[in-house]
Amino acid sequence: MTFVFGIDIQKGNIRSQSVSPRFCLARVEDGTVLSEEKGVSLPKLFRLLAVERPDILAVDSVQEVAASERDLYSFLSAMPPETRLVQVTGDGVKMESLPVVAARYNLKFDKTNPAEEARASALIASFGGGYEVLAFEGVTTVTVSRGRSLGRGGWSQNRYVRKVHGGVKTRAREIEAKLAEAGLSYTVEARRAFGGESRTIISVRAPRNEVPVAGMKSGDIQVHVIPKRRDTISYVPLTKKTAYVIVGIDPGTTVGLSVLDLNGNLLHTASVRAQSPAEVIAEITRLGKPVVVATDKAEMPAGVEKIRRAFAAVPWTPKKDILIKEKYAAAEGYSFADDHQRDSLAAAVLAFRSFQPKFENLKKRLPAGTDIDFVRAGIIRGKTLEQILSVPAMPAEADVSSPAEPVLPVDEKDLEIARLEAEVEKLRKLVRGLSQDLESRDKSLRAVQRRLSLERNERTADVLLSEEIASRDKELAQTKKALRKEERRSKNLRIRLDRMKNYVALQAGDGCLAIKVMQLLARDQVKSVDEEMGVHDGDILYVLKIDGWGKSVLRDLSDAKIKAVIFPKLTYDRAREQHLIDEFRKLNLPALSGANLSPRVKGKIGVVNEAAFLRALSEWDAAEEVFLKERRHEEFSGMVEEYQVQRRREVNLLGIDPKTLPFAEPVNTPPPAPKPKPVSVKPAPEPKLASVPKQKVIVPEKKPPQKPEKKPEPKAEDVFSAVLSAYRKERKKELEKNENG
Repeated sequence: MTFVFGIDIQKGNIRSQSVSPRFCLARVEDGTVLSEEKGVSLPKLFRLLAVERPDILAVDSVQEVAASERDLYSFLSAMPPETRLVQVTGDGVKMESLPVVAARYNLKFDKTNPAEEARASALIASFGGGYEVLAFEGVTTVTVSRGRSLGRGGWSQNRYVRKVHGGVKTRAREIEAKLAEAGLSYTVEARRAFGGESRTIISVRAPRNEVPVAGMKSGDIQVHVIPKRRDTISYVPLTKKTAYVIVGIDPGTTVGLSVLDLNGNLLHTASVRAQSPAEVIAEITRLGKPVVVATDKAEMPAGVEKIRRAFAAVPWTPKKDILIKEKYAAAEGYSFADDHQRDSLAAAVLAFRSFQPKFENLKKRLPAGTDIDFVRAGIIRGKTLEQILSVPAMPAEADVSSPAEPVLPVDEKDLEIARLEAEVEKLRKLVRGLSQDLESRDKSLRAVQRRLSLERNERTADVLLSEEIASRDKELAQTKKALRKEERRSKNLRIRLDRMKNYVALQAGDGCLAIKVMQLLARDQVKSVDEEMGVHDGDILYVLKIDGWGKSVLRDLSDAKIKAVIFPKLTYDRAREQHLIDEFRKLNLPALSGANLSPRVKGKIGVVNEAAFLRALSEWDAAEEVFLKERRHEEFSGMVEEYQVQRRREVNLLGIDPKTLPFAEPVNTPPPAPKPKPVSVKPAPEPKLASVPKQKVIVPEKKPPQKPEKKPEPKAEDVFSAVLSAYRKERKKELEKNENG
């Protein structure tokens, strides 16, 4: 006995915040409509569910009772545990309209009338149609906690806390006793508190409808019973039955297979090469239970006959072989991929059309709620409508018996018995042959399995005893790693070769020179350009930025003997401010401004006008000559000044008046520092110097001051040569005196 509630929205919308929905409600028990009710609100629906406790609440779509998945969880948790929510139009993925589903049970209703839709949903669910909505797993959590805040005045605070916590603990122990009495397995997690427990969580390994505990809130204690949610909501059919189907088969090396339901809808079509009959039978079993097996040949092939006998299905063959144009006409409106699928599909469609007139007449004669597919299957098998309706519908897994034997006259009955006995004998021979084939195949299979087992054992022993496999695997891994490395290197070299080809092509242009572009004047950029295109003797580099430059990168460019470095105008100005151009001049490395060269860059290569470049290079060479002369002059001047300072120090130590020396020249020297006062500390012994004879100081006669004549400034090379020659003569004299002394 199944008691079902069927509902459908009469007005309003579950998603509306302003207008609450109203439902039409139909009560059905065992296929009989008990009562109908209109204008039922959602709170009233829950009250009716709690009072009447129906087995099923049927809806044509769960979206009528829940706007989202979260709302659906809440709706299901608010329903009584023993009431199941059933969606009659599909499993959430493959959905059908309510009229289509109702037609399977020969139900007719006005789809514009919510009351009739509610009645149809309830009847379909009572007949076993639809999908149960499952949102919770088989674990239920019972939470016992405080029902009030502890900040209450009046009583002594500690007495009140002990009372509440003690009540929570007592109620939790009562629930545990009920669960133990029901034989349910559970775990307890309690939070200890002053005087008892503040919260107790009991996890019961049972679905909500089997837990003998109800949620409540009374005084200081509250109990919540919450089933554990599934990760996703699932839909399970109320009755598991296999659909009746019509199968068309095109045998051969490539087997064509097409499956139709009893409404003529294509469920599956495929063509598989070299598939055995057992595999074809397994594929058909997965799709449904065939009541008709059809072929496009007038005489059914042996392979198709084996498959038909496996299902005890009704054979269908045309009066003559189907022509190709007839196959295309039969398969029109269906999709197929090749000739094998076309042939099997044409056979199945023509078989369906041969039974279609009988199917149309059935609808007028069947009572409401009858499983039409079950009746159709019986009609195909040769039963009368009265015979089919006298037996309740069987599950699809069970086989439908063959048509009952008709009452015949004596002679005809004897002939029929003889025919059936001959058929039975033929079938027995076929069974014996199949049994022998099966035994021989089993023997062959066992022999192959034994041989395979021996080979596996031998191979396993070889692998366990030998370490060469491991070393080879390691070597193979290293080789693969090296191969990948070489492949990457080869790829980089190909890219580099392409860029070098482009560079060479640019070099061959008329009136242009190719340049290589560097983003930054840095060693890693030089290395990158060298790896990609190479940095060779005579190359021209175009450097965009000079941030963080160093002398090491200039030395690298100089060692590479590049022809020149070109900077953009602003970069060149910054280089002059940072004395970078002087460093280039010291290394005799041309650094040119791109202001007058107008280089054109594309990616990491570019071109520059050859004539403008040669002019800029000649200007650099002229400026370089001047720079080198000035630098040599500064070096000679510095050497002379350093020598004069060193020589004066030696003369001062020897006590010689520098004015008497032939090389003495007026030098702007600072006045001598005052002599330090003598101290009592005994000075350290000074090294003995060679005695030098006192020279007679010649005081020149006073002459009236004359206006100094401007003498031409001597060259630095002449001054340095004169100083060196005077120093050598003086040093030679000192050495001779020391030797004579």
